[in-house]
Amino acid sequence: MSYKIFCDESNHLKSDQSNLMIIGAVGCPNEQVEHINRYIKHLKHKYNANNELKWTKLNNNKREFYTELLRFFFSSTDLRFNSQLVLNKSILDHRRYNDDEEDVFYYKMYYYALLPFLRPMEQYNIFMDYKDTKGGQRVKKLREVIQNSFYGNIDTDFTIIHSHESQIMQLTDVLIGAISYKNRKDIDHVSDIKKFIVQTIEEISGIKLDASTPQWEEKFRIFRFYPRSF
Repeated sequence: MSYKIFCDESNHLKSDQSNLMIIGAVGCPNEQVEHINRYIKHLKHKYNANNELKWTKLNNNKREFYTELLRFFFSSTDLRFNSQLVLNKSILDHRRYNDDEEDVFYYKMYYYALLPFLRPMEQYNIFMDYKDTKGGQRVKKLREVIQNSFYGNIDTDFTIIHSHESQIMQLTDVLIGAISYKNRKDIDHVSDIKKFIVQTIEEISGIKLDASTPQWEEKFRIFRFYPRSF
């Protein structure tokens, strides 16, 4: 079998102002990608929501579109989501636990965000959203980490894309945005549409976005990581 995994991240640098970091991924069988992308485009056309889907650019007048999109995700047997949420990022002790390298921790979190999707002897096309000029370096290192972990018995191909190129990547952005929003304590203002997205996800899934999901959860996984403070 071959699969495609679409990854996104938010506040992954120590210098980011937010005290949260999240890495998330949506995966599905390769043969389902075209159908899923087409269906999301169909929903966009149906509700006249044809702009790029982004958490930072939600439209309060498109609630029906967001609801149907989320119902589609949770009803689809082919789509799965996994995320690593880091809380209290400012107290991370990279010197003690990550060889004094911020990037080491980043690779650890990315690896665990991808791990639930990976199986030996399978093929994976992994797409990462373009963030900065370090993307090529990160892709090379992540592939090395995965190959070493599976003793080379896995086929992974990484590609950096822009989010507007993939409807599934845009969906990933909304899912990690909702989790991050629910877990933030430093929100300057309350957004009605963001609250609506969070509540819709929780109502459809029965999962609270400010708690880790059970280890056996496969459809929609959240792992909350608490750094040591000593």
